[in-house]
Amino acid sequence: MARYISDSNQVGFFYESGTYASTSGTIQSFGLIQEHSVTSSMNTSPIRFVGNASRDVGQQVNVMEDYEGTLTYYPQDWKGVMFALGSIVDAGTPSPFTHNIKALNSTDGNQFTSGTLNPFISFSIEDGQQSSTADKDFVRTVNGCMVNSFTISATQGEPVSCELSYLAQNVVQTSGTPSSLTLATTRPFLFDDLVVSKDGTAMNTLKEFSFTINNNLDAPHYINGSKVVSVPIPANRDYELSTTIDANETDTIPLYEENLKGGSEFNMTAVLTDVSAGTGSRNVTFTFSGCKLTVMENPTTLEGVNEQSMTIVPKTTTVLANDTIQKYGAY
Repeated sequence: MARYISDSNQVGFFYESGTYASTSGTIQSFGLIQEHSVTSSMNTSPIRFVGNASRDVGQQVNVMEDYEGTLTYYPQDWKGVMFALGSIVDAGTPSPFTHNIKALNSTDGNQFTSGTLNPFISFSIEDGQQSSTADKDFVRTVNGCMVNSFTISATQGEPVSCELSYLAQNVVQTSGTPSSLTLATTRPFLFDDLVVSKDGTAMNTLKEFSFTINNNLDAPHYINGSKVVSVPIPANRDYELSTTIDANETDTIPLYEENLKGGSEFNMTAVLTDVSAGTGSRNVTFTFSGCKLTVMENPTTLEGVNEQSMTIVPKTTTVLANDTIQKYGAY
């Protein structure tokens, strides 16, 4: 009996183009994958009935199929943000190419997939656990993945990390060989690549940073002859920034007086730049507009530098990336 060992695992994605939950093209790399977890739920319903002559359940039937997963990775590019926000415009000539990522709304059409239900941008994930025995690999293809939430986070001394959670329509399992995946050779983005600014002034004592996009997907199971979810529906979109800084006179008083107590809105940017790649050739700028400081924790401690943790809610977010990848979209 051969076991599935983690050093032989592989995870990649396929674009979906033309029809929702239908793959297109060759397998692509998300980045440096740390973990992928997919949960398949058959939603079994126990049925009891008169005449069963037992206190036990008489039958168990599968009523609905639900599939969801979480992908954690160190980013080498920003395609994950594209899947979370929904709209992409690729432009430029080498080098770099530019990728303008914006939030898709309900009246906007998906530029890659069409249909009467106006599906949001989607992709498929192939998860391969390989065996030393021929034709005994455990390969699952998760089709119709839509991003429910996406979080980018940075901590001192660590690579930048992304966590992508999704809902999907179905999973197809095979025992054949996984697709041939070519990984990018660029380094992941690191904590020291990041500069976060408020109204144009850098927050130089930042210790932790995270930004979350939540699409609040609804997964309808229509009475249409199928157990699987129909096209998931993005509800109201939410953004949230979380930051921790060492308290300082430049940031603390304006944040507390003007933004928290005073309620004034402000703008922020988070810029990640790979300086080793050359000026302007590999970077991304997150622009957060109409920010509201909603929670601010200011503990007074026995020793050390005082820290402040803040929760900030932007109204809108746009993303502009530059790198050597020609297309973030399917075509």
